Amino acid sequence: MTEEQPVASVEKQGAKKPKERRKHWPALLKRFPRFFWRPSENGRWDDDWPVVPAEPGDDYQALAGDLAVWNGQLESRFRRLDHRAKILQNQFWRQRVLLIAGGLVATALATAQAAIGAGNVILAALQAGLTGLLAGLTVLIRSRRAQQGYLSARLKAERIKSEYFLFLAMAGDYKDTDRLTRLQQQVDDIEAAEGL
Repeated sequence: MTEEQPVASVEKQGAKKPKERRKHWPALLKRFPRFFWRPSENGRWDDDWPVVPAEPGDDYQALAGDLAVWNGQLESRFRRLDHRAKILQNQFWRQRVLLIAGGLVATALATAQAAIGAGNVILAALQAGLTGLLAGLTVLIRSRRAQQGYLSARLKAERIKSEYFLFLAMAGDYKDTDRLTRLQQQVDDIEAAEGL
């Protein structure tokens, strides 16, 4: 091997690195609800992604002041709503999975009852009890309105982010000199809105 030989060709001659294998879960299992998951709405989560860079550095000197508004004033409010949306979405999925599983068991009991022949009182009582429990659970789930809660929290979080990007672009109502006060008022109104 000569000294002029490129480094890439030296790597090709060497031993090949084993391919890294990643687990790819089916979509159904990847989005499956977590049953014993009780995180806090406040604080950082492992899967939080940055909306704007924490340290803008030299790349965004003209926007450094406006980027600091997000990191200093808005990110914690956005994260709280984002986390609430994720918690309520998981709760909604968990409720639906319980109803589906319960319906599956009730159907299996009815199938067993039909296969054995009518008159099995134990299977009939189990099926009736489970069906009654599922009916009560359905009423309870509907009254908790987890889907409405997570949709509302998600919409509020995304509206805060949208208002911030309008502020950053100096678009719409953010063209005047009182931009920061306008942004703070809009975010307060978004958080205070009911049923969005």
